[in-house]
Amino acid sequence: MNITLVNPPWQFYTPSKLYPLGVSYLAASLMQHGFPDVRIVDLNLELTEPRDVFRQSVALVEKTGPRVVGITCWTVHLLFCLEFVRIYKKSHPEVTIVLGGVHASFQTEELMRLCPVDVVVRGEGEETLVELAEALDTNRSLEGINGISFRKDGAIHHTPDRPLIKDLDGIPFPAYRLLQPVERYQPLNRKYVFSVVASRGCPYKCIFCSANRMWKYQRRRSPGNILEEVRWIAKTYNAGFIRFEDDDLTANRQWSLELFGLLKDEAVPFDCLTRIDRIDPEILQAMRDAGCQGVYHGIESASPRLLEVLRKGFPPWVDREYIRDVITREVGLGLVPTVSAMIGIPTETREEVEATFDLMCDLRRLGAKTQLWIMTPYPDTDAVVLYRDFLERRDRWKELRQFDIFSSVQREAYARLMSRYDDLIPDNWIFRNETQGFEEMKALYLEGAGRILGEGEFV
Repeated sequence: MNITLVNPPWQFYTPSKLYPLGVSYLAASLMQHGFPDVRIVDLNLELTEPRDVFRQSVALVEKTGPRVVGITCWTVHLLFCLEFVRIYKKSHPEVTIVLGGVHASFQTEELMRLCPVDVVVRGEGEETLVELAEALDTNRSLEGINGISFRKDGAIHHTPDRPLIKDLDGIPFPAYRLLQPVERYQPLNRKYVFSVVASRGCPYKCIFCSANRMWKYQRRRSPGNILEEVRWIAKTYNAGFIRFEDDDLTANRQWSLELFGLLKDEAVPFDCLTRIDRIDPEILQAMRDAGCQGVYHGIESASPRLLEVLRKGFPPWVDREYIRDVITREVGLGLVPTVSAMIGIPTETREEVEATFDLMCDLRRLGAKTQLWIMTPYPDTDAVVLYRDFLERRDRWKELRQFDIFSSVQREAYARLMSRYDDLIPDNWIFRNETQGFEEMKALYLEGAGRILGEGEFV
């Protein structure tokens, strides 16, 4: 049975792109369980201009002759998925189309109402997709497969959620061999950049993030298994830099110290994300010795009250002085810290906005790179449920030149769809705060962005 996994188009003109992790993991699991006829169509690589997106996409997928098409659907892919499924299903009603990913997992009913997708895989996909493929291959009922939603007799059926995979070491390494040569992805590089996921999930419950809803808690691969993957991609693909994509690489102190100790002799530099309260001098030294060059921290706000609103989970000792000390230490070790903050938090006051700007300016002076965002109401987050009454309709690109989803390039590619589905686009919404209204927040944001953001930094 031919199975084609699709990574949607997104970056277009970007000359350097990473291998897609999600579809590569799924392909590896399918092949490990007896499905050799798996192909990956990475439309993010193949489509370099935002024109004729759907005609080209359909043609590329059709060439693989699939019986099953699986498509990643995060919020950034939503408009593509809705239109692609509609077009492809009309031409190929016999093909089973499957959507998976964070947005598909939490907006299942909406997706299945808006497009003729056959099956949605909810949550973690490796085990579920294998069982689904086995059932489709033998014409068995789908009712016994946990973690899916499917159509039957004109109705949508939801099976129970699937438990999370306990042994992440048992998942095979990503099937990069099904992708185009890495030279096509990064033609300007002499050595190549790869993503590695050492853990899945986050133990915290920030209301603006869907990670905890998706992954529930953090599960970690064994440090030895991670080391094996790093060595594999370094040898096989001439990897010259690793991006650890974990939500928090140092959430477990002992595990992270063991990992850094194993990476110390590999001579492959990396960067990572970590909470600023999960850093101490020993961990920073171990990170630097292991080859870490950059570290990313979500500061979010200088207001302790707003950090409680966001359920950030910082302990009381994470104050301005502590944050300054951590950034100073990181810069002193030769690391490049990037710190991120947001405004537009529900109930936020002008004074709290200005305090956040002051903190970010301080950190910039200390040597950190800085990012400034407006809090985005992603549909699969607790923030939308808790503060629905604070939502206000605004085109943030038009008003602020600020976006989380659709930049000008994506707007060109999906202009017609953006008009049709404008209510579904998070960039068209903000959370109202306790300033004097949108115009005051706009003025505050533009003034703060001018102070905080430098060349190469972004909103």
